[in-house]
Amino acid sequence: MMKRKPLQSVRCLSCELSCELFPDAAVRAQYCQRAAFAVWPEGNCFLKKGVIEKLLLNNQNHLSHGFIFIDFSFPNLRLFIDPQWVDRLTHSGMHIVLISDRTLTPLANYWLSKSNKIQGVIYSDDDDDVQHQKIRRLFRGQLVNSKRGRSLNYTEMILLERFISGRSIQQITRMDDIDIKRIYVYKLRLEDKLGLRIHKILSNIL
Repeated sequence: MMKRKPLQSVRCLSCELSCELFPDAAVRAQYCQRAAFAVWPEGNCFLKKGVIEKLLLNNQNHLSHGFIFIDFSFPNLRLFIDPQWVDRLTHSGMHIVLISDRTLTPLANYWLSKSNKIQGVIYSDDDDDVQHQKIRRLFRGQLVNSKRGRSLNYTEMILLERFISGRSIQQITRMDDIDIKRIYVYKLRLEDKLGLRIHKILSNIL
């Protein structure tokens, strides 16, 4: 069974104080008059800089709640096969927006269709005008949940979780009582949608 890591903290990027918003909100953050914004998980300084400069400085949030922009990229894949990651972040009280890279677009679309807690997705091939249009709509309380591209289905999502958990095809057939030929069919469809072979995915995230 895959061991889940504790949820990483969510920190505000509205100013240089970088107050923690979740899971333990800093006292000063509770009284701050600025709208709170965050990038989760932390670590991608280029995405953080891009969110601040391209999206936040040029658009005004008209809502009382802030936004968590999710770095929905391949290096963070393990986080997004956890079935409860969206629900955990929802407890922060902030709106959730995915910023998806090309590889994980089918997985982003899966989560968008599965959870009504996700306000929308900014795709890797959205140009600057489309990005700003989406942000303006989000900051007015509108959804930007029109899917683009392919989407994983539930079976493909479960299969991906099994592989990343270290299960072999033989183990999966016993666990889920699925014929081995069908497993191979699902595996091929999953690889086709992600554009990567399973062994390539595993070798890059282990």
